Amino acid sequence: MGLDLLGGGPAWWWLGLMAVGGASAVYGILQAAMASDLKRLLAYSTSENMGLVLIGVGASGLFAAYGDKPLAALALAAALLHVVNHAAFKALLFCAAGSVLRATGVRDLDQLGGLRARMPATAGLFALAALGAVALPPGNGFISEWLLLQLLIHGLQVPGVAVAVVLPLSVALIALSAGIAAAVFVKALGVGFFARPRSRPAGEAKEAPPLMLAGMGLLAVACGALALVPGLLGDGLDRAVGATGLPGSAAVSGGGLRVRLIEVSATLSPLWVVSALTAALILAVGLPRLYQRRRRRVNVRLWDCGGGAPSPRMAYTATSFAEPLQRVFDDVLAPEQDVNVTPVRESVYLVERVRFQHRVPDRIEHRLYEPVLRALAGTGQAARRLAGGSVHLYLGYGFVGLVVVLVMLAVGW
Repeated sequence: MGLDLLGGGPAWWWLGLMAVGGASAVYGILQAAMASDLKRLLAYSTSENMGLVLIGVGASGLFAAYGDKPLAALALAAALLHVVNHAAFKALLFCAAGSVLRATGVRDLDQLGGLRARMPATAGLFALAALGAVALPPGNGFISEWLLLQLLIHGLQVPGVAVAVVLPLSVALIALSAGIAAAVFVKALGVGFFARPRSRPAGEAKEAPPLMLAGMGLLAVACGALALVPGLLGDGLDRAVGATGLPGSAAVSGGGLRVRLIEVSATLSPLWVVSALTAALILAVGLPRLYQRRRRRVNVRLWDCGGGAPSPRMAYTATSFAEPLQRVFDDVLAPEQDVNVTPVRESVYLVERVRFQHRVPDRIEHRLYEPVLRALAGTGQAARRLAGGSVHLYLGYGFVGLVVVLVMLAVGW
């Protein structure tokens, strides 16, 4: 719309788009960090990823407004690549969440746990998709966020005060959202899959049927292909960017196993990155085990200070895991809590029960969407009065509409 149909636009258009994208990325991932509902967590993560896409699209228009069209083409290619990567790993995450819901009937992370042992295939597929969501190798989200950061950093060479101020802020927002995203999916995996089961449905969960696993396996293959051979999309991205009127020819190239950014002289091979990380992991795990085999091992019971084995109530829940982060962003999230103390009838000094409620509402949902929806519902209720069932009244509506159209045509509108 902005580059092709409208022929570009002033820089403030694109600055506004980048601001909306940055706010969406940070606010969405903060709400995901507070969510204990697994599917709600993933939905807010989508808001974060679409915010990153908007940052890329806004940067593309900003560079085009300042006359650097090759860098604008690269920014748009990064945004499109992240759309494709997000479609793969988020679809896998939602399918894995659906598998958990089918097996347990529960979406609340505080009521889950122990699923790694009972649903190992689902847990592994969820972990693979989570790597893409937090933009860590070998996740497929890594290459597109790396590309986005590359163009924002190299875009500082474009002259202009707005560019010099906005691009470092965008890099900081992307880094902040990526850090919080890591905490979000550590919470989802740790509390939902690796902790001890906190409810009977979680303790009795069974692995998904083969057909569901096959569907998730296809998505996992797509995630792996996008992560290891992202260069296969280079030609397609260049054609898509070129269709917008930007000279995107060969902005992203280099073959299937690596990605080369011609305008900023940067090259990345995700396959080599994954190979190096795998070798480092093997050394980190293998060397200590080799050293331990040479020593005599004695199995003894550890001293537990008399406390006994920990119970599920002693482990972190999704709510308690997110509480430190909630305290840091207290002013942004505006949490609500209520303590209701009920005394016994005989004496106000004796307490029968204490009820504590704590929640983090979505301020945008409650202050923006809900008033608009209420206004639309009220308008719809009021509009029912127009449908009185009178044919003469309906003919009058048509006549008035025709007169209004004729008047508008007469005055040249």
